[in-house]
Amino acid sequence: MSYSKFLPLNPTTAIGFDAFRMLHAIRNAILGSDWTTGTYSGAGFNTASGTYAGTAPTAGIYSISSPYVASSSSYMTITKKHYATGQTSGYTPTTQIEIKIDSAYGWRIRVYDNNSANSMPAANQNSHWMGGTGASYDKIGENFAKDFHEVHLIANDTTLALKVVSTGTESTRDHGWFVISDLEYAPAIDNWAYGVDDTYCPSASIFAVNMNVMDNPVPSESNVNYAHFGVGMNRFIDDTGTMRNADLSYATAANGLYHWQHIAQNRKESTIIPSPAVRVKSFPIAGGDGPAHQLVPIQFVGQNLMQVQANVATATGANGNPRHGRMMNFYRTTDNLGVDGDVITEGSTRYRIMKAHKGGHTHHQESDFNACYAFPEDNVPY
Repeated sequence: MSYSKFLPLNPTTAIGFDAFRMLHAIRNAILGSDWTTGTYSGAGFNTASGTYAGTAPTAGIYSISSPYVASSSSYMTITKKHYATGQTSGYTPTTQIEIKIDSAYGWRIRVYDNNSANSMPAANQNSHWMGGTGASYDKIGENFAKDFHEVHLIANDTTLALKVVSTGTESTRDHGWFVISDLEYAPAIDNWAYGVDDTYCPSASIFAVNMNVMDNPVPSESNVNYAHFGVGMNRFIDDTGTMRNADLSYATAANGLYHWQHIAQNRKESTIIPSPAVRVKSFPIAGGDGPAHQLVPIQFVGQNLMQVQANVATATGANGNPRHGRMMNFYRTTDNLGVDGDVITEGSTRYRIMKAHKGGHTHHQESDFNACYAFPEDNVPY
């Protein structure tokens, strides 16, 4: 499997049971089992209307705990090996990802190192999709199944992506997006860094939230609605050789609302290229097959830094992440190209779309266009 779409059933009175069954279906899909043939006792996701497509990740890339279930919550921990694990003797980096669902905070994702420590985007498990705790700050759903419109999943050797959409009208649905993608293996860099500290894994994560506007067919600035975007490696080696944690202050306007597209000097946040703020358009070609929709490889930029010589020693610009690299099997394509789960093709290769966040403006909350990303439907083993 590389792609699954999940639609919820009506909830039962056993709320935690619903959450457990949903996570159990996601677990099966990641591990390469057709979840639509499972039995979920009338709770959780609707197997009859679900989608399971593509080829499974290589056995052993993922290991997943059985979902824990309580009266009002459920969660599970996914351990993902970097795709290049074992390509060099002794090189075995892993990352842990926790998915949790509960009635108070909705869905949320946390990324940890291989010791279940150094989490991002927040240390507190009881917080919203991007770490906020306000009543509607970046909360994706509540009350489990009855507050979810759909869930989309990509799982392959290099990339895990999850998109959760709440219920509501086209102008009120909330969207939460998460991607963790392995950076292209660079032995001269990564073997040394892993030798410094085995919590290092060259995988970068993206978190995004757009409240109310992603499904609106009429371009509409979200303005006061919440919209956040952040990128980071939760553990990285800085340019002095020191292991550090990502600096991800999503809650502030300077960090969370500007797509990590800073015009100020001496910042140390990460970003991606193409910038999430910029437009990506189709390319005109002659004949009846146009326009062409480009597949633009996503590049990770460890420190989105501008700096002049006089400010080299400024503390706010020091100790950033010097790592750059291609995020494997992860592409930006034409804005507004389609909706979550749509298929585009290049030759015989099928790609699935996720419309991930708004773009086209420096201020994330005032952007109008749906930035679309594409992932191969079939697994790409290495």
